Amino acid sequence: MGDRVSKQEIDQAATIHVIDYLIAKGEPIEKQGGNYYKHSEHDSLVLHEDGKWYWNSRAKGGHGAISLAREFYSMQFQDAVRDINELNLEPSKEREIKQKEQFRYPGENEVKGIENARKYLVEERMLDTKIVSALEKHGLIAEDKMRNAIFKWVNKNGEIEGADRQGTMRIDTKRGTFKGIMANSKEDGGFQLDIGTPNKVAFFESTIDALSYFDLKRPENIRLKSMSGLKDQVVMSSIRELIRECQERGEQVEKTLFCVDNDPAGREYAKKWEHIIGEDVLDFDFSEGKDWNEDLKEKRKREKLLQQQKEYEHTKVM
Repeated sequence: MGDRVSKQEIDQAATIHVIDYLIAKGEPIEKQGGNYYKHSEHDSLVLHEDGKWYWNSRAKGGHGAISLAREFYSMQFQDAVRDINELNLEPSKEREIKQKEQFRYPGENEVKGIENARKYLVEERMLDTKIVSALEKHGLIAEDKMRNAIFKWVNKNGEIEGADRQGTMRIDTKRGTFKGIMANSKEDGGFQLDIGTPNKVAFFESTIDALSYFDLKRPENIRLKSMSGLKDQVVMSSIRELIRECQERGEQVEKTLFCVDNDPAGREYAKKWEHIIGEDVLDFDFSEGKDWNEDLKEKRKREKLLQQQKEYEHTKVM
């Protein structure tokens, strides 16, 4: 395509609502409340009736279809304008968006055992096999017919409110494996692991990061909570729930930890909560690398090198 688009083309594309654009592109959009919507596969992408959008996990936002097309589809400005106009949408097109349905865990898709999930988590993600076995024993992890590892969001009543799906097979994408959240998972939910009797809560961007943190630190009396991104609603509901539980025991919440990715988006997100929660109960725990799983992998590499060195020294002595 050429390098230029006319002012008329730009003005026409600017009149198209961001939600209308994504629906026309075939993206799965769900109404969440009175005036906002979410992408069901990228649920940190929030779309508002006023045309504004914000992608929490990327700390990016904007207004209108042009800016979102550039971010979501990695388009140049001119290509975004042309792509929108080629859909021939009307500025006032009525939106028919499916209301969010209640979550139902598809147990019929589970397979017996977690052979592929275990191999991926232990060999690729370097998690302690005992941790994986414990998750399986307590019904927090499963495997489906597509060989995905399923991390179940189980509440204190034993109900499954949602689930993360983590692919175990390599695919030709930037991430390298499939990753997603099951449709209709609880909006303010996430994978949760209680260690002891929690009086602290720690927030992570992914389930694997939460498990890697546990593997590395072995903390006590803490709730590890995955936000599956960077989600304010998960933080607020989790803190409220832990406060209630502590009050019932005649205790107080000791600490709220943000253990998000060690990158600009993660640090900025964690820092904003300092003004909301207060410094007395808030703390940060950032990984040395980009995230906690990278730190765990580095630890395993060091352990392997040390073991090889010991074996070599033992052979020399003999």
